[in-house]
Amino acid sequence: MFDMRSSKTGLFVFLVLASGFCSTALAKTRISADVFAPSTQPAGPLERLAAMDQPLAKRNAAGQMAEWLAAFDVPVRQFTYSIQPLEENEETRVYRVEYPSPFHSPFKQNNTVPAEYYVPRVAAGTKEPAAIVLDILDGRAIIARSFARSLAAHGVAALYVPMAYYGPRRPPAQTHIQFFSADPTRSVDALRQTVMDIRRAKAILTSRAEVDAHQIGITGVSLGGIMTVLAAGVDGQFDRVLPVLSGGDLASLVFHTRETRGLARRLEEHGIDRDGLAKMLSPVEPLNFAERIDPAHCLMINGSDDEVIPRQTTDLLFHAIGNPQIFWVPTGHYGAILYLPQIQQTAANYLGGKIVDHFGF
Repeated sequence: MFDMRSSKTGLFVFLVLASGFCSTALAKTRISADVFAPSTQPAGPLERLAAMDQPLAKRNAAGQMAEWLAAFDVPVRQFTYSIQPLEENEETRVYRVEYPSPFHSPFKQNNTVPAEYYVPRVAAGTKEPAAIVLDILDGRAIIARSFARSLAAHGVAALYVPMAYYGPRRPPAQTHIQFFSADPTRSVDALRQTVMDIRRAKAILTSRAEVDAHQIGITGVSLGGIMTVLAAGVDGQFDRVLPVLSGGDLASLVFHTRETRGLARRLEEHGIDRDGLAKMLSPVEPLNFAERIDPAHCLMINGSDDEVIPRQTTDLLFHAIGNPQIFWVPTGHYGAILYLPQIQQTAANYLGGKIVDHFGF
């Protein structure tokens, strides 16, 4: 049965989302864009706390892998983050969390990470599993916030982390567009920054008294699933990894997917074809880091008829990780929204530390 605890307005919201899962449709359904967003009015005082960056595990890394990992590494240092209560209900508390990105881009707005922290209401002294949640390409956080609320309602603390240049991190007047158009190779830094931000988010979760530091996972849908694999592969120490509707081979995805058609056209204008893009993206290609994910601690959820993420790219990722557990949902990419309750329940069970032997409830 569909658990309505993760939705503010019940089945109506679900139907709005189902009709507007495509990025184009989402842009026209403003009501759905805000339905999972937390209050913007603080419900409590702001605190400033300290956390410590975690050293990057480089076990058995040599040659090209060591070189790739070095580009994600940062000196281990203490940093300050802020946390402020926004809202609460019977099951969860929601906080605004802000912290500095370890990567300094040319844009001030992009160098602060405005995360949202969804915490189960539990007894004092209880330590809960936690997960980092990443968004889809649309970037308006509808799916990510829905996931985060669902996880928290089922006992998993969830930290939604906006990717570089997404949401409030987007520079005014779209000035970053010209920056990337002038030199497409700069996109590698954007992906690299997102991974660094995710690792710092993990350091924050590790420092939290309510979180079991040994049960921190990561999940995301579509682009968020792809970034889940990249971040988990670079980090190498997430307890559980759950990419949804994801695949490998970024270059093929860029030149295949209609959502990135404009990007592919700009690349071609710069004389960059699929092979050239693959070479450019090799330092951030999820397939190149997938072997650092323990297949026994990974669950993939994919659509059997996915028109956006071709089956061959999912198969490449599946084998690169080492044949992890995988559930095939009988749907295409956008049709997966009809299975959102089952996907979220499966995610909550898996990231909550349960043995998951079937999809759904």
